[in-house]
Order: sequence, then C-alpha cells, then structure tokens
Amino acid sequence: MPNPTSPSRSRLARACAPLAAGLLALTLTACSDAEIDDAAQQAKDAAGEARSAVDGLRAQLDDARAEADAAEQKVADVKAQLESFDESVRADAQTAVTDAETAVANAKSALDKAQAEGAAASQEALADARAQVADATTELDAAKGNAAGSAADSLDELARQLTTLGDKLEASAGS
Repeated sequence: MPNPTSPSRSRLARACAPLAAGLLALTLTACSDAEIDDAAQQAKDAAGEARSAVDGLRAQLDDARAEADAAEQKVADVKAQLESFDESVRADAQTAVTDAETAVANAKSALDKAQAEGAAASQEALADARAQVADATTELDAAKGNAAGSAADSLDELARQLTTLGDKLEASAGS
C-alpha cells in the first residue's frame, strides 16, 4: 500500500486537480445569474430567520430569568414572615417555602444552562425545573389551605409567582 505522501499519490492529485476545477466551473456556468442570486437570497433569508429565532429564544430566557429572580425575592419575603404565621400552619408553610426555594434555584440553574448551551440542549433540565416548580406550587396551595389571613395571602402570592415562572420555563423549553 503506498504511503499517503508517496510520489504516485501526489501525481494523481496534481492530475485530478484540473479535472475537479473544470467540473466545478462547468457546474457554475450551468447556473444562471438569476439562480445564483436566488440561492444567495435564500441563504440570506435563512440566516435572518436563524438570527430572529436565536434572538427570540434569548428574550424568552431573559424573561424567564427575570421571573425566577422575582420568585427568589418572593421566597425570601415569605421566609421572613414565617415566624409570624400561626404555629399550626408554620411547619407546612416552612416545608413548602423551602421546596419553593429549591425549585427556584434549580430553575435558575436550568435557565443558565439553556443560555449557555441553547434550549434544545437543555430541554430535560428545563422540564425537570418546571416539574419541580409545579410540585412546589402544589405544596404552597396545600399549605395555604390550612392558613388564614396574611399567611394565606403570602403563600398565595408565592404560588402565583411560581405558576408564572413555570409558564415561562415551559415557553423557554418549547422554543
């Protein structure tokens, strides 16, 4: 078997190069200027659509990230109020708020991954985060059912915030 850098392989490459160039020239001359212009325009259109899709995804991820930041703040606000909750409600509320805090942190991690790797590459992480947010919302709703007054209002606000976050995670994953 000849060595890839052997003289016979080099001669063959030199002999075939003009033939390949001739075939390329023949192919290009077979295309009209209009066909070439049309193909170039299609390529430009496709690039523009791709840029728009990327910009749209980036905007959805930024929107979801802002919602996650707002949810994180709402979790902190409710955590600060836990001591004022009635003792019969406090344990359930504490568990629900802690789970909400974990869900928000995981959502932020999934959004960071989606921002770095693209939504397609992070579909599973976004879906897992959305499921965890939904579970935390369910827990908050259950804790709210046992609460009254400002405790119920606080848990309800946090549950609504998480519902919105879940919707934005879903929108980001669906892109």
